[in-house]
Amino acid sequence: MQADNEVNGIPCDNISEKNPYYNELTAMYWAWKNLRRLYPDVKYVGLFHYRRFLAFDKQKYFAVNIMKPSSAISDYRIDAGKVISIIEEGRVILPKPMVFSSTLAGDYCMCHVSDDYRAVKETVRTEYPDYYEDFINVMERNNKFHPCNIFIMKYDDFVQYCEWLFSLLPLVEHEYLNNKSAYQRRLFMSERLFNVYVYHHKMKAEYFNVYNYDDSVSEKHTSMTVRFLSCLIRFLSCSRNNVIMSLLNLNTVSRFLKKYPPKP
Repeated sequence: MQADNEVNGIPCDNISEKNPYYNELTAMYWAWKNLRRLYPDVKYVGLFHYRRFLAFDKQKYFAVNIMKPSSAISDYRIDAGKVISIIEEGRVILPKPMVFSSTLAGDYCMCHVSDDYRAVKETVRTEYPDYYEDFINVMERNNKFHPCNIFIMKYDDFVQYCEWLFSLLPLVEHEYLNNKSAYQRRLFMSERLFNVYVYHHKMKAEYFNVYNYDDSVSEKHTSMTVRFLSCLIRFLSCSRNNVIMSLLNLNTVSRFLKKYPPKP
């Protein structure tokens, strides 16, 4: 396991103490501050999670997140040739967009703390005014969302993004730590800000599904039942059926399959 504070005796800048609310952003920060210093020839950088990985196979799926058992992670492969080709053509690699039944701002305020959203919005307005109109377009006039801070891009582009993001987040950090549950202290707005950054800089992208590896999912759950429900969810999300979409999502499917597993 890679230590955050040093590599081969070389001290490394890190914010690991903030992991309870920065989450995967602590890994992003570490890569921004240390990768090129340690490995000067690095050209590309990507961020996956311990259980979420971009899917590069040829299988066609309708849902963005494809549930797989944790045991299947040993079969995961990255198509390095495809990745390099896409990046060298001037594109970034992102998850396929999720489609919400409301705007990104509406969804965030329903699922998280609306005061946090307003704090970020005001900070963008006052400190990053050139981003403000694009922030409004992405958050309040749009219902598509590339989730989870997952990407692959050129390292130089990554550095520019981190310089912007990690100058903004400390300005709103205090808002997230103020009288909230551990879950709501997490900087979920960072995922939305990544979408704002991509939109503002008109970054061209190639989109892929995301494999979500979960111990609660068995091999048999990844067959026709999940594919059918994934198709249904995708159809409903595209049709923007507010009533059904408020009840039906991938987490609901996972719980349903756990309670009512398909017969062998």
